[in-house]
Amino acid sequence: MFRFYDEAVVADGMSHDLSEDIGNAAEREMLSDSDRRLTLQKIRTAGIFVLSPLSGLLFICLLPLMSLLIVVTLLSKMASASDVMQSEEAAMCMGCHANQDAVKTFGNKEKLSVRISERHFKDSVHGFLTCTSCHSTVSMDNHPSANYASRRAFAVQISTACKGCHSDEQLMAKPMHREAIRRSNAPPCSDCHGSHSIRKSSGWKEAASTSQYCLTCHKKDLSISVNGETLSLTIDEKTLRGSVHSSHECSQCHSEYSKTSHPLREFKNRRELSIALSGVCKGCHTDKYMQHQGSIHSSLLRQGNRNAPVCTDCHGAHAVGPKLLAESISGTPCRKCHESTFEAYKSSVHGQAKMSGNSHAPICSTCHSAHQVKPALASRSPRATCFGCHKDAAVKHKEWLPNADLHLDAIACTACHVPEAEHTVYLRVTDSRSGASVNKAKLKEYLGPGYNDLTTAGPGGLDEKNLWDVYRQLGDKNSSAELSGTLGLQDCNKSHNLASKKWAVKQCDSCHDANSKFFKSVVMAIIAPDGHEEHYAVNRAVLGSVITLLPINQFYAIGSTRLRFLDILGILMVFGGMSVPIVHLTLRFLTIPVREAKRLNKLRRGDRR
Repeated sequence: MFRFYDEAVVADGMSHDLSEDIGNAAEREMLSDSDRRLTLQKIRTAGIFVLSPLSGLLFICLLPLMSLLIVVTLLSKMASASDVMQSEEAAMCMGCHANQDAVKTFGNKEKLSVRISERHFKDSVHGFLTCTSCHSTVSMDNHPSANYASRRAFAVQISTACKGCHSDEQLMAKPMHREAIRRSNAPPCSDCHGSHSIRKSSGWKEAASTSQYCLTCHKKDLSISVNGETLSLTIDEKTLRGSVHSSHECSQCHSEYSKTSHPLREFKNRRELSIALSGVCKGCHTDKYMQHQGSIHSSLLRQGNRNAPVCTDCHGAHAVGPKLLAESISGTPCRKCHESTFEAYKSSVHGQAKMSGNSHAPICSTCHSAHQVKPALASRSPRATCFGCHKDAAVKHKEWLPNADLHLDAIACTACHVPEAEHTVYLRVTDSRSGASVNKAKLKEYLGPGYNDLTTAGPGGLDEKNLWDVYRQLGDKNSSAELSGTLGLQDCNKSHNLASKKWAVKQCDSCHDANSKFFKSVVMAIIAPDGHEEHYAVNRAVLGSVITLLPINQFYAIGSTRLRFLDILGILMVFGGMSVPIVHLTLRFLTIPVREAKRLNKLRRGDRR
């Protein structure tokens, strides 16, 4: 670059006047004007051929960037114009709706706060919309004018605006939406998605834990209809957090459900749903599940009794409490089905102790176990169960009760400790080695056709001949089975109403009396396949029959179940025993002279010698 003043000479070639932005072609020397400063740029012709391609290449490279800058500039201007438009409308709406006391009253007198806070829109996917985009029926000329019968009607009406952007085809593509839309009482969109703070699902799905994701819907008023039965799907988060499973995620039990999968399962009714879902418990509680499989509850379920309890019936589904809760008076689950039994228990010595605060006092699961619940057998003495706590009972009974072992074997603990209840003598076939009752299938094997005689006896019940035949056939089979019996209660339920030991039966004549009420009823007890007892009437006369003396010898109670033959024999034995010394003494008295003469003669013979 050259600067010339006054009469400066410019050489031949292409020059550029920078001050005037004028190009000059000088074929000869030029003089610059003397009255102004002239700046000329000398550009040689060869330079044009080098700079032109470079400038073109630079322009091509910068063209996308220039285009992006133009688009961003235009969008920002459009957004700025939109923000101005939104802010003007929002300002007008917020003039009322920012008020803390803004409340709408519906036809049924329900009230709803219509206060809107800016935080509602912070992360909303609808942030680009204006208020009237959704509230299209609102007119500033007559607002507020719309009247609704209830909050529900209001929510349903507002949700119709959603269909302006979200078509039914779009919603029906999602299984959960499809299920909800088809319902007659389909919930409004806002029930699940909210109203002014709707966020993109992709954002909060990733951030939330599985349980929090599930609770997004399930903490709301949610229900389904299962073949006409309404089933609530609402989960109280506070209750869930207070359960023993609070650290578990929903998907740990509901394994087929996740943030990306929510299959629709169909069940015949609510009960089938409960039974199916209770099966997930075995995933963690295998030992308890196996115990339950051998229980009377599981047996009833397999036989088709769908009301038999499963895990969730006793423990609940989402509000599973600690073990100690189930062992309390208020928390025991057994009372749900066995209310009358539980009432009897509460009035017993055990129940009274429990309610008075004795934490060691037995409750249902103490005697029956929690999971391996066996059928109640009236024919069996609960001796083993009772001795589990009362370990010194046998020793204490021997202190005052003659022949205590026989009494404890043949008489149920409850027979004496529930004195006011009706009693029955239960005959059964047992294994002589283990003492366990022989079930129906095994008994049929032992008795063959003779089994029918047990179940088809006449109105009077089984007689002594029937029992003798059973006894004989068991012996012929060379089996370890034998007839035995127990004195117990007619009503098994009464066994829970145990009295204090001071009221227990202790008088001997309660049993050893011809009119004893304890021996008025006799039945044969047979164990059915499901573990329950089948009872068949037995003629009471068998207790006093010579024929059954061997089959049921433990029920010959002196003074009550009397055998006439044994009574006569006993009398003969008594008189016979008494007559021996009497006859002996009488004979000795009568033979005194004879014996004295013999003695004297003996002495005389001795003197002669």
